[in-house]
Amino acid sequence: MKFGCSLEMVNMRISEPGFKHKLSKSYWVELYQLIAAAGFKGIEMPYNPFMTDGIAFNMGRSGMPINRYSIKTKYGSVREFVELLRESGIEEITGVHVSANDAMIEVMSTFRQPYHLFGLIEQAVLEAVEFLAECGGRTQVLSPTPEIGLADRLFGGGDRGYAPGFLARIAELVNRLGEAAAASGIRLSVRNEFWSLTRGGEIDAFLHQLDSRHVGYSPDLAHLAIADADPVEIVRRHKGRLSAVRFSDTFFRDVERNFEKPNPEIPVVGPQRVFCDLGDGRVDIAGVYRVLKESGYDGWVICESKKTLNVYKALLKMRWSVDHGFAKATRGA
Repeated sequence: MKFGCSLEMVNMRISEPGFKHKLSKSYWVELYQLIAAAGFKGIEMPYNPFMTDGIAFNMGRSGMPINRYSIKTKYGSVREFVELLRESGIEEITGVHVSANDAMIEVMSTFRQPYHLFGLIEQAVLEAVEFLAECGGRTQVLSPTPEIGLADRLFGGGDRGYAPGFLARIAELVNRLGEAAAASGIRLSVRNEFWSLTRGGEIDAFLHQLDSRHVGYSPDLAHLAIADADPVEIVRRHKGRLSAVRFSDTFFRDVERNFEKPNPEIPVVGPQRVFCDLGDGRVDIAGVYRVLKESGYDGWVICESKKTLNVYKALLKMRWSVDHGFAKATRGA
């Protein structure tokens, strides 16, 4: 089992003190060094080729390695970017994360027809697979459905607010992309969010529609807990197809049903912090760690303190959790 770090712990979607510094290449070059200094030798990157909406536009122009365009613009080439990472002490890009929600935002920002969503998801994944093949990564993580609130707006008509057959079409697309990724030596793996159409335990039925030969599962622990699922049981149930397991934490309880609303990670009412630093919340991370150890999982565990208020402090806390906090999971084993 290897422990890496997600670059998505840096919240680029809000303007806060020091935000402009996050747009600079120097911020990210220093961050790579600090990630390595904290003992994380692998990183998982977000990947979003769409830059129409204002936030994505700023991210794509920053030093954040969010797509091939930004990497070539700020770092010269993919090869030079990988070399910089290795010089910083990071040995591997473990994978990249593509979200169908980014494709949905692109549909809305460009006033396209809803059905264009499927083609945009495919475009993003295939571009990310090509990038991974070039940089030596092995796992293409995909959040396969958009927010329920956005799906309601564009695909209304079904029992859950989206058109009948929507998830079946998404599953067919994921299977096709999984096969295409496998041809390039990349493993496609789906991730669930508490605001997605495969939230919580609903991931079971969705995974049943996916070809396990080409499509794995990357559980996100905080998102499972917020959706009232038991992360330990979910991970145990799907232990045979895990990859890029996301260790994240929360103390949030979604009593206001934010999962049904647009921008669910930024609640309008109720508690405002949805996530917390790894180890500070109510997620039974030690229990999940025990299941991974018992099942002989030898892939990457990607640690993340989502939307942390202090990235540098969070890195050290995550390292402590890996070295000491999870150790109790194996006591007496």
